[in-house]
Amino acid sequence: MRIMTGGDLVAATLAQEGIDHFIGILGGQITPLFDAIGRDPELKLVVPRNEAAGAMMADGYARASGRPAVIISTVGAGAVYSVAGTAYAWGDHVPIFSISPQVQSWKMYPAQESLQGCYQADMLAGVTRWNCIAYNWKRLPRLVQRALREALSGERGPVHMDVPVDVFFEHHVVTEKRLRKLMPPPGITRFTGSFLPDADAVGEARALLEGARRPLVAAGLSVLREGAWERLSSLAGRIHAPVALTSAALSAMAVDDPSYVGILGHPGLANLTGAIKEADLVLMVGMTLDEQEEMLGMVDRARVRVIQTSPEPELLGSLGPVDAALAGDAASICAVLEEAPGGVTAERKEWWRACRGDFENAVESVKSDARDRGPGSAVSALGAALDRADLVVLDGRESYYWGSLLCPAATCDSRFHSRGMRGIGYGLPMAMGVKLARPEKRVLALCDTDSLLHHVQELETARRESIVVTVCVVGEPFDWKKVAEGFGLAGYEATGAAELMVALDRAQAAGVSAVIDMTRFE
Repeated sequence: MRIMTGGDLVAATLAQEGIDHFIGILGGQITPLFDAIGRDPELKLVVPRNEAAGAMMADGYARASGRPAVIISTVGAGAVYSVAGTAYAWGDHVPIFSISPQVQSWKMYPAQESLQGCYQADMLAGVTRWNCIAYNWKRLPRLVQRALREALSGERGPVHMDVPVDVFFEHHVVTEKRLRKLMPPPGITRFTGSFLPDADAVGEARALLEGARRPLVAAGLSVLREGAWERLSSLAGRIHAPVALTSAALSAMAVDDPSYVGILGHPGLANLTGAIKEADLVLMVGMTLDEQEEMLGMVDRARVRVIQTSPEPELLGSLGPVDAALAGDAASICAVLEEAPGGVTAERKEWWRACRGDFENAVESVKSDARDRGPGSAVSALGAALDRADLVVLDGRESYYWGSLLCPAATCDSRFHSRGMRGIGYGLPMAMGVKLARPEKRVLALCDTDSLLHHVQELETARRESIVVTVCVVGEPFDWKKVAEGFGLAGYEATGAAELMVALDRAQAAGVSAVIDMTRFE
């Protein structure tokens, strides 16, 4: 038998479900959860300077690990601050678990005047896929499991739980038998298998693919989120179809894959405008509904046939009529479509090769343009210096424009960019979350000056928590070397390619996070 508080129940349930990273700032009302985390050596706690940045760290961790991290924010102000960071995960359908205490359950709704009290569950409802208030101690494990099921199902996304302070502190003597009843074992509370599409719908989609002369595959964020990049590459090679990625799915295909033809909507890639105009069929794979809406806005629906896919059947057809619709996960859809019988025409093979050639020419044009611009020249030099295994977060207009093309993904699942809210400032905290998920990798954040200034205080978190990332800064000139040194970190300045190579080597050997100032690159 043991005595368990509400915090113990929450921590034990999350740990049982494989969630072991917690990011948050302590508040009196949530002490039982922090105590529970501290008693379990398998659980890791990271304390950021700000809850918004903490949610962005959780976002980066979830992207890089495939598992949610927990963002903890205390009642009132902490929950308010967390909204901004949680919104980024909401916009990109990233599964993070947000949890906050509330004032006592008897003074919550309708609110009674109370220190820090506010309608925080209502506030977070707008930036989460699902949320709840846990009014009863016994329901805590089931609500945690329900939240994880919602976070990891369908199009996925962040979830939030409010726990009144009296429920967090409530404690009971619990036997092992009662605990098993309260907290069902992992693996039975949510579906984790493949979701195969309907056979008739598959037949319709195969027929459309076989009849297409110039098919184009548009792939989105879910390819990364579901780890379906090998299946995507195999399908594209099998049917000889060029693949364009959304900006949120930058590394869903390696840059040297012969089917890869660029990033949808990128202003430097005029080749895709031509490819979309010439295509007679578009297959949308692993795209969230907002990515699909953007894609459909680029095609002439009177001329182009469309195959829509989604892990949520109720979303099929919600953007208007399509020629075929498949409900299923991205990997399963790619697998069943690859099995289509029949050969590939010479015309389609030529289209496939031509699209790739046009993409390579467009990238060469961007490289040429970069030589005359400080940020472009800096990012081009950085791209040449990166190792294949490096992980890079892109944050800011200059960083994304140049970095997405000149620091391309040599391996899948190695580039990170937040597009859903069209905001900036996530680069440093997201990179820290990526590093927490993949500590063996070198992680870089390529940020514009104005982007890094949003959460520059998290450099102190990187030092205190021993999270080693390298931040490369372009854009408006600023003395970032002094800033880094002021935080007790390594700082370097690079004004040319040779200096950048030296700075990267020194940063890797420093043993602490480092900032490389590339704002005066020539």
